[in-house]
Amino acid sequence: MYYIDGQFYPLGLKQKISFFTISLVINSFGNGLSVATAMGSAPWTAGAANLAHITGWQIGIFLAIFATVVAFLNMWLAMSINWPRLIGNVFFGLSFSFLVSVFANFFVSLGVDSLAWWWRLPLNFFSIWTIGVAISIYQRTNWILHPLDDLTNILRFDYFHGNASKAQMSNFIIAIAISLIALAVKHSVVALGIGTLFAFLFQGRNIAWTDRHIFKHLVHGDIHGNS
Repeated sequence: MYYIDGQFYPLGLKQKISFFTISLVINSFGNGLSVATAMGSAPWTAGAANLAHITGWQIGIFLAIFATVVAFLNMWLAMSINWPRLIGNVFFGLSFSFLVSVFANFFVSLGVDSLAWWWRLPLNFFSIWTIGVAISIYQRTNWILHPLDDLTNILRFDYFHGNASKAQMSNFIIAIAISLIALAVKHSVVALGIGTLFAFLFQGRNIAWTDRHIFKHLVHGDIHGNS
């Protein structure tokens, strides 16, 4: 929905495509950069990175698995069967998984992972911030969402009375548990660090801040995608 001059307007198809594309690229960019800095990624990306570390598979495979499983979980939590929403969730998840791998490899090729820690740390915080910006944009667009962020949206409005911080932290608990299991199995972890803690503590607030200050006329509409 778009709010201007006291009126709400539905987004047109071109607007939805534009906001979707912007948010997808920003989110993939941020996650790829966070992986390259090796200072801690958003919890779900860290979970996927640790499973990749254990198995030797590509991180994108586990991001795609997460996306597909959570897409079905969202349908159950929303207590409605919405096939277009499910298909959109999976499409976003698979596109995102591919692009994260592309951006991560690109930043590693630039030598980001070899920089001194005092360069990588601000880059890491910036990457986590960009992820929150992207989440805010496509949650408000509410056209095609990443399943994990659709989950946050459902938790936020159906279970936590609009509180973005509680919803985001609840979402992250499972992801952090995956990394802890990986630690128990491998006795080492990757992509888990200060950036992960930063995301856990502040990502919800970051989303709420972006709601108010970036594309501020873009507002939440029907979170179940029925209109």
